[in-house]
Amino acid sequence: MKLPPRHKFYLVLSVAIFFLHLLVAALAKPSFPLTMFGDALPCTLLIVAILAAAENVRAHSGILALFWKLASASLFLRLLSQIYWFYFDSLRRFSTPSPIPGDSLLLLANVFFLSALALRPHSSSAGRDLRIRRLDLVLLTLWWFTLYGYFSIPWQFIIQDFSKYNPSYYFLALIQHCAIIGTVAVLCWRNSGPWRRFYGHMIIAFAVTAVGELLLGVAIDRGLYYSGSFFDTFPLLALVWFTFTASLGPSLVPWEDPTPNRELNHSVWTARVAMLAILSLPLIALVGFYEKNVPPAIAVFRLRIVFGAVFLIGLLVFWKLNLLARELVRLVRLTSSSIANLKAVQEQVAHSEKLTALGRLAAGAAHEISNPLTAILGYSELLADVPSLSPEDRKNAEAIRQQVHHAQAAVTSLRNTLRKNAAPSSSLDKTSSS
Repeated sequence: MKLPPRHKFYLVLSVAIFFLHLLVAALAKPSFPLTMFGDALPCTLLIVAILAAAENVRAHSGILALFWKLASASLFLRLLSQIYWFYFDSLRRFSTPSPIPGDSLLLLANVFFLSALALRPHSSSAGRDLRIRRLDLVLLTLWWFTLYGYFSIPWQFIIQDFSKYNPSYYFLALIQHCAIIGTVAVLCWRNSGPWRRFYGHMIIAFAVTAVGELLLGVAIDRGLYYSGSFFDTFPLLALVWFTFTASLGPSLVPWEDPTPNRELNHSVWTARVAMLAILSLPLIALVGFYEKNVPPAIAVFRLRIVFGAVFLIGLLVFWKLNLLARELVRLVRLTSSSIANLKAVQEQVAHSEKLTALGRLAAGAAHEISNPLTAILGYSELLADVPSLSPEDRKNAEAIRQQVHHAQAAVTSLRNTLRKNAAPSSSLDKTSSS
């Protein structure tokens, strides 16, 4: 497969950085310079991946450009998270910093990528009317951060205990990655050709990411991890795979989904998932209320988190219902206007059909009248040429001929009028049929 020159350069550069990591991890011993070098490598690979994704933003338009913008935003949030970890490891020589800013950015990055996948970029009609779907995605984002605030943040904000914070955070990140992998797997199954290859490589990238972060969590809990070691190999390999996946972007073209009402069904399922996520919060609070061996301060903090999230979610749901009500009113007005226009067209068509029938009747009558008039005219001319005809009779024959001419003029005028009326009627019939 031939890659575009810039994507090929970015891919070669990321592979070179990855092999540099393998070389340094094999030769270097744990030290502060190794930690700084190990923290700088993912930042560098993320910059390369962002540049590769940005190439696709410039190369595409519409829904596909929006997809790559969200993907680039996700990678940028990961970059900010890694920059914070660089700062975090530099602070650990003097203090015990909080991991919350870096972990929050990483969770938000995953939410952005879920939002990008929810667009279904392979479908050319997928990006229509995103106002309601954006609210659903905001609701899901708030739900993810409520889970993070409920299970992980108390062990840093209330009681600083990394032995309880780390497992809860890495388990939540694993759930996020599984959700992304499941979503991409469904998209891969429903597509073929370049899109199936693209989604397949994306599954591999996120699977490697999930495995790598799970190994990191285990190593950190057991005190085995240090930055720049082989424990960073899987996360760095995932970034190289992201860069390769971005290099497949120029070959992707959205296609029209032939399935009827696919976009409507998709938006309905997105709303259902958002509503199920919201309804799970009171259940989580109820289970946590009866959880044993939890300090009272943490239990109170968790309840505040849930009640605050429910309040914010309630406001968003109210806003969503308001938008839905406006959309419903707009659709009702549009339907009423369409019905009124349809009735007007039907009346015009009926009137046109009546005129057409009347025109055919009049044309037939004019034809039937024209033939006897022609015969009367001929006979009157023959009668006027008879030599033995008296002057009075000859005058009557001439009068008959004049009246026949008047009648023929009236028939000709009627035919011309019918032709003029037939032209607009025929154009109306063509418009109605189209």
